[in-house]
Amino acid sequence: MRIRPITGTIGADIDDVHMTAPLDDEVREGVVGALATYGVVAIRDQSLDIDAFEAVARCFGPFGDTPFITPVDGHPDVLRLIREADEQGPLFGSGWHSDWSFQAAPPSYTMLYAVQVPDAGGDTAYTDQSAAYEALSPRMREICDDLHGVHSAARSYGPRGTFGRPDPRRSMEITGSEEALDTQTHPLVRVHPITGRRSLFINDVYTVGIAELPGAEGRALLDFLLTHCRQIQFTTRIRWTPGTLTMWDNRMVQHFAIGDYAGHRREMIRITLAGDVPVGVNG
Repeated sequence: MRIRPITGTIGADIDDVHMTAPLDDEVREGVVGALATYGVVAIRDQSLDIDAFEAVARCFGPFGDTPFITPVDGHPDVLRLIREADEQGPLFGSGWHSDWSFQAAPPSYTMLYAVQVPDAGGDTAYTDQSAAYEALSPRMREICDDLHGVHSAARSYGPRGTFGRPDPRRSMEITGSEEALDTQTHPLVRVHPITGRRSLFINDVYTVGIAELPGAEGRALLDFLLTHCRQIQFTTRIRWTPGTLTMWDNRMVQHFAIGDYAGHRREMIRITLAGDVPVGVNG
């Protein structure tokens, strides 16, 4: 196994490894260690059908809950993310986000495998929330350490959300729900359970406010932090090729699906792995 950093901050390619279950301890520990260091890893030239994909994913922990989206028939924990070449309407996964951060215990890792991708376009961008936190001034870090973000799926899956209503133009079967209006509060700064590093645990799609700062004050601080997180020095992007398996740690990165491939089909399969209740600086 060879690990090659993609940037000086976030992301790594992992070479010379075949992701075939059962994984030996050296491979599994190497991938987990790379994720803890780099946040997102890309493992190229794999050959996985859905059964093999599930088997590899189980090597990294139990599956998480996947709401609102109809899974692959016979595989309740696998999502097929499809956008047809002529598909219109909102792009699934666009907007900076951490997967399912509105859950009480959001996913630890996400695994995404490329089945069919355009020759160019359709990259996924990632931003390092630990580096973003560490780049704040000491006083701003102190302020954030004591705050909590309010998360909700309403803007995506609520009755009036982006994917809240049936859309005949959409390839994926997504069902909005009143449950998407529920809110969940998490520490604004999350302590990673493996490394102890602190990360901003916020995102554009699901973080709707700051619990201790209602109204304009909270919105102003949240807008500042979200803009801060998107700075180019905290980011990387993965260019997909068929057979690329990418994993990322939702506890320390956000991601964004880039929709620059109109006229080309893109198909991926995805699994999220169960995570823990986020723990803040003060517990």
